[in-house]
Amino acid sequence: MFIQMVDYKIKKRKDSILSKKSVEQKPSQTAMFTALYRVVAHKEFKNQRFGSDYLAEHFLPAHFKFFIKFKKIRAKTKMKFNKFVPGMYEYMLARTAYFDSIFKDALSNNIPQIVFLGAGYDTRAYRFAPLNNTTKIFELDIATTQNRKKKCLKKARIDIPKQVTLVPINFNKEALTNVLENAGYKNDTKTLFIWEGVSYYLEPESVDATLTFVTHSLHEESVIAFDYTISISPENMDNYYGVKKVTESIEKHHPDERFKFTIDEGKIESFLDQRGMKIIRHMDNREIEQTFLLNENGSLLGQITGHFRFAMASPNPKS
Repeated sequence: MFIQMVDYKIKKRKDSILSKKSVEQKPSQTAMFTALYRVVAHKEFKNQRFGSDYLAEHFLPAHFKFFIKFKKIRAKTKMKFNKFVPGMYEYMLARTAYFDSIFKDALSNNIPQIVFLGAGYDTRAYRFAPLNNTTKIFELDIATTQNRKKKCLKKARIDIPKQVTLVPINFNKEALTNVLENAGYKNDTKTLFIWEGVSYYLEPESVDATLTFVTHSLHEESVIAFDYTISISPENMDNYYGVKKVTESIEKHHPDERFKFTIDEGKIESFLDQRGMKIIRHMDNREIEQTFLLNENGSLLGQITGHFRFAMASPNPKS
């Protein structure tokens, strides 16, 4: 999200990711920086636990690919991350590991359908293709991001598996139901919905619309896995690692990317219940760290920005 913080002294180009065009007219800037986090992690750790995304590099601009090769520049990049967005790098490590585990588990259990709601430059369908026997995968995102993704995959000579369908959607104008069903999605089939790194950028009405769509799935064992942020008042931000600085950095550098949606701490179960869903699993920041950020010797790799949470939920047939 914060290209100003990555001190590469790169000149803007016409197709710069800082273009002032609307989100529907340009590839996702947020998706680009998610890829950057993952590339840094892969080059630093080179293992499945902390740096599993070995394909993310293919989605970076050429100048990013060049500079990120150098260890000193990666170290400087991490310093910038820690200074301006403390805990975000660690959160990306944990988030990637969390959704990796959910995705692989779904494939091993031969869940018939997986839907990525806002796929960006997600690579799981390609990294874990050998594990996929019969699961149909639908990647939803805006056409500009998907078109760039396809170009990058082609350039890297990475084939799109036959089970994978890239589905362009204008989230502001098109209904999920219509777009997915036209792509071959079956509403009466057990489905895993992956909603990663999206909810906090949406208006509450858009969050409700997405959850309503999942609630109306005709298979009660369908699951949505997502992350979200809790509501924190300004006077309490210092009690949550990194939240105050991250909030200030977003306000200063990218006010158009303010977090718009939060849930009061401890209210996730009632929030979902009111929307016809039941909680299956929930993790707060401490649980996330202890589950996904422990080194082999048991020490903690680092803290995540303290307002992030993980959740899994299913339609509640009793509602």
